[in-house]
Amino acid sequence: MQSYKKDFPIFEIHPDLVYLDSASTAQKPRHVIDGISTFLSSSYSNIHRGAYSLSEQSEELYYASKDAVAKVLNCSGDEIIYTYNSTYAYNMLAQTLWYS
Repeated sequence: MQSYKKDFPIFEIHPDLVYLDSASTAQKPRHVIDGISTFLSSSYSNIHRGAYSLSEQSEELYYASKDAVAKVLNCSGDEIIYTYNSTYAYNMLAQTLWYS
């Protein structure tokens, strides 16, 4: 387990931390933090509603992220649905199953 901890900056500050609340808030590895920081600094914009280049670039990155997730899950990017959190996702799934 120690080999994975080196990827997460939180463990540099809290080396003895045992984090079991990932369903609520998952700790982020350094490359995710760096990627988010780069995106927020250079490409952040509305998607699905802007007709300017920065918005279009953000939308392309959004769809590329779905394709990357889909590749890992061996499915189509059209099958990936992002939600706010796991509770929202579970409720959406439950409502879909209830009303279908």
